Amino acid sequence: RFLNRVLANRMPRRAGGIALAHFLSKNGRILGEATVTRISDQHFYLLSAASAELRDLDHLVQQVRGGEQIDIRNTTDERGVIVVAGPSARQVLGNLTDASLDNANFPWRTAQTIEIAGITTLALRINYVGELGWELHPAAADLPALYEAVWTAGELHGIADFGLYALNSLRMEKAYRGWGAELTNEVNLFEADMARFFAGSKADFIGKAATESGAAGPLCLVYFEVDAEDADVRGGEPIFLNETCIGVTTSGGYGYAVEKSLGFGYVPPAQAAAGSVIDIGVLDARCRATVLAEPVYDP
Repeated sequence: RFLNRVLANRMPRRAGGIALAHFLSKNGRILGEATVTRISDQHFYLLSAASAELRDLDHLVQQVRGGEQIDIRNTTDERGVIVVAGPSARQVLGNLTDASLDNANFPWRTAQTIEIAGITTLALRINYVGELGWELHPAAADLPALYEAVWTAGELHGIADFGLYALNSLRMEKAYRGWGAELTNEVNLFEADMARFFAGSKADFIGKAATESGAAGPLCLVYFEVDAEDADVRGGEPIFLNETCIGVTTSGGYGYAVEKSLGFGYVPPAQAAAGSVIDIGVLDARCRATVLAEPVYDP
């Protein structure tokens, strides 16, 4: 009941289910984003951005009402995280576990505690990369050994470490929104094109009424392809229609799999339809951009 009141999304109904969920302010603005894994009937595992750890912890603690029997515990220092993602992820991990990793037995957006290289690991089939993959959450003390086992098993498949610039490129190709960029306390879920995550039929929760009453804002989020020259959108660039500034970009990057420059931004609803053409000021150039309806890459 506590999480249903604090988060704008439906909680997973079965043990092992994962939901992408959002903290809202009382005026319906987006305060944060987390994945919520249901471990058991009354036990949930929340994950949010590393930079939001203390803020999100404070938010949860401050929402507890008198009489509610809620135990909120920060386990950041107890667990490590490895993301194993890519077309060969199932093969790599399959060589290290007896657990079945196929779609039937380990579907997308589910979690299981399994043995990987003899190490007990909470494995979540979800990631921010947009490829087949798992987040592995072992005890922090087991993290080095798990990393070495995964690396060794992956060498035949060309395994490589990747950092945040690669992560940004991959999530842009999949059109994944970013907290602090597309999702901020200036917009609601409808303006951020996240209506599918709003559980309007759920009983009252923080920010529900304000979100519904302010659903049609003056700006809305669009995803676009840019005819870039020698620089990509970074966020904060002006968006023009002819000579009038009508909006602003929020983030962007180059998609290496599709060889396209991509970005997100907020524009008036009249310019939000797929195929709409806008201009973006990138450095000292005006670059043509086309609004897209779907992710440019979805394996």
